[in-house]
Amino acid sequence: MTLWDAEIGRLQNSLLECSFEDLQRLGLRVIEETVTVYERPLDELFDDATVALIQEALDAFRSFSGVSEEVAERWDELFADAWDWQDSRSPFTAASLCQGLAQYADALLGEDGSEGIIEVLSSCYESVLSFASLGRIVTIDMEREDPRCRRAVDLQLALIEQICRIS
Repeated sequence: MTLWDAEIGRLQNSLLECSFEDLQRLGLRVIEETVTVYERPLDELFDDATVALIQEALDAFRSFSGVSEEVAERWDELFADAWDWQDSRSPFTAASLCQGLAQYADALLGEDGSEGIIEVLSSCYESVLSFASLGRIVTIDMEREDPRCRRAVDLQLALIEQICRIS
């Protein structure tokens, strides 16, 4: 169990009662804010291809206006390489964040819906947890004491309260 499971996972049932539009806004905001938790420029943390994927995905998500065959094909192409992170810098951080991006795209396209957005929140936290490099065996107390893990959870809780009105 992670700090995310203890503090945000417990809200899953309440989150599933939120409108998909609220969850869509929540997912995008969590992705946007997660990249600030690293406290390093993305180009220092990730290779050029990963940075480009993150930026292109965020641009696509911000301009999303509805599901269409064109959008689905474009996103399939965009995220085809989202799982090719093995040779990148910060590979585990990149893997979790790219997984969150792909999950968000799938949710918008109707594949995983509301549950997919909750998985986005989890993947974003996992990227921060990987970046924190707390060790092989990590306890919730270690996560609570780490400023990045704590900030990631606090940020998600604040956004959940702001957007979905759940506290």
